[in-house]
Parts: sequence; structure tokens; C-alpha cells
Amino acid sequence: MNMNGFDPFEWRSFYFPGMSREEAHKLLGEPGVSIGTFLMRDSSRPGEYSLTVREADEGNTVCHYLIERDAKEDGTSGVKIANQSFPDIPALLNHFKMRVLTEASLLSAYKKPIIEVVTGTFKFTGERETDLPFEQGERLEILAKTNNDWWEARNALGTTGLVPANYVTVQAGEFVNDRISKGASQSSIGSSGNGAERFSSTSTNSDNAETHPRLPAIAKVTFDRVPNAYDPTQLRVKKGQTIRVTQKLTNGMYKAELDGQIGSVPFTYLRFITANE
Repeated sequence: MNMNGFDPFEWRSFYFPGMSREEAHKLLGEPGVSIGTFLMRDSSRPGEYSLTVREADEGNTVCHYLIERDAKEDGTSGVKIANQSFPDIPALLNHFKMRVLTEASLLSAYKKPIIEVVTGTFKFTGERETDLPFEQGERLEILAKTNNDWWEARNALGTTGLVPANYVTVQAGEFVNDRISKGASQSSIGSSGNGAERFSSTSTNSDNAETHPRLPAIAKVTFDRVPNAYDPTQLRVKKGQTIRVTQKLTNGMYKAELDGQIGSVPFTYLRFITANE
């Protein structure tokens, strides 16, 4: 079995720009997350990245590595971890597929959450390097709605890119795993014998009325959260607080109100209050 099951050139498929160090540590530190599972996020240093890796089962060890910009004297630039330099991020990730960071190498990537499933209404050949070509009838997973015209999508091969919104049709009633799947070895996408994908029972949360009620709705905060100091759009919350959720955002977060303040909160930090409570 190929344990190094990720494509370094598709790093944006496991890059979470709004995720804090604490959130990444919590996700990869959960029991059952396999050693070598990783994700990328923004560093607290503007313009740079962090690589968060599950390194050991003992103590659910998670390590964070700063990916710095590396400007050369000849005017070119690359990236580096500690004193190791690389021409770009794919080269860095590929290096650590075969070499150990502290205790583990990079084996599998956390997947971005799926917000919708669509099929191609028309064939799209792509116009730019960032586009994702697809066939008529091909099934795609929507990861983010960049704007009203272009959405970020992933195909069955795991390749990500932008697709025109008016070239696809949303599949109503699809079971969408709205949680982040735990790496390639626990992907929420399966494959049947006829080539059609299906969602497996390893999903941690279905997109149903109980977990995602009609908004606005009231929710309880399930974990303390101190957001990135460089992102004033996110709310600081404490476990046990009651907040008013007003909108589900395309990046998997919720817009909410707390004590007169408005900001975003990750879905993993909330539990909606039901009518029976």
C-alpha cells in the first residue's frame, strides 16, 4: 500500500488559511489520527506558512514547523524550514515524504471539508493553470466558493482547482461530510465497482437538520478558542458560552454574535442547541 499518498503539487488542497495553531493542534492531536498526518496553515508571521504534523501516538504528539520565505542574493526566492532551503513548497513537501522531520515523515494530508457535491453540466477544458478541467457529467467536490463565478473544487483523483459556477449543477440531497476527514487513509470518499463515488461510514458528521439547523440559531461553545491575533474577523470564545449563529460561511466556519461582537467561529467548536434542551 502506498503510504505516501498525497501530491505535493496539490498542497492547496490541504492548506487552511484561517486555521490557528491551537485549532490545528487540536485536530491532529485527536486519538486515532495516524502518525504522519499533516496540514498547512498560515503562520502568525504574515506572508509565511506553518506545517503541522502528527508525529507520535505517545501523548498525541503534534509538532509545528515554520515555513519561511527564503530570498536569494541572485533575486530568486524559495522557502525554508530551519536551515534547509527548497525552491518551492512542493519540493519541501516531497523532501519530507522520504525524510523524517522530528519523529515522522509526511504520510497523509488532512482534507479540506466538502461543502457541496456537483456534476459538470458542460465540459470545461480550463483556461488558466489554476483551473480544474472536467467532463460533462463528472462529479466534483466543492471546497470553497471563491466568489459567485468561480468555485474551488476537487475531482476523484484528488486534483484541485477553480471551476466556473455556471458550468456545474449542485446535487441536491447528497450526503456531504462537513467535517475535515482525517487524512488520505480515512478519506470520506469511497469508490464503488462501477466507478461512482460514495461517502463511507467513517464520516464524523452528516450535513443534516440536527447538526446544521435553519439559521439564525443558538449554539453552545464546546472548546476555548483564542484566534490568530492577525485576524480580527474571528471571535474569541470560551467553552460553555452561548452564541447566536447567523450564517454558514463557505470556508466551513460560522458567522456568529457574542456580547455585541460579530465574527467567525469554526464549526468544530460549536454544538447547536436543540428544541428539547
